[in-house]
Amino acid sequence: MPLTKAESARLARRTGMAVEKFTWKNEQGILTLLNDDKTRACVFLLTDSSDTNAEGMCSVYDARPKGCKTYPYVLSKDDAAILDDGCPHKEQFPPPSDDDAATLLNLEERILRESQDD
Repeated sequence: MPLTKAESARLARRTGMAVEKFTWKNEQGILTLLNDDKTRACVFLLTDSSDTNAEGMCSVYDARPKGCKTYPYVLSKDDAAILDDGCPHKEQFPPPSDDDAATLLNLEERILRESQDD
C-alpha cells in the first residue's frame, strides 16, 4: 500500500515506530507499507495466519492510509477505478463510482509528486 509522507508520519506517531520499520521505497521511490514476513499481510494487520480468509484486525484503523480506506478499489492502467482482483471479498462491494476514481487519481498524483521531490 503506497503512503504519503503525512500518512507515514501519522502512523509513526500512532505506533511509536520509526517509519523505516514499517515502510520501504519501491523502485519508483514511492513509500510503501511493509508486509509481515510470516503472514504476508500488512505489518499492522493483527493476525497469525497467512490464509487470505483468516481473521484479522487493523491495529491502526483510525490512522490508516487513504489507500486502505478506499480498498478494494484501485486504479486500472487506464486510470479507471476497479475492484482489485486480489481481494478475496471483492464480490461484497458495489461497483466503483466516478468519485472513487477521482479520489484514487488525486491520491496517486500526490504520492507520485512526493516521490519526485525526494
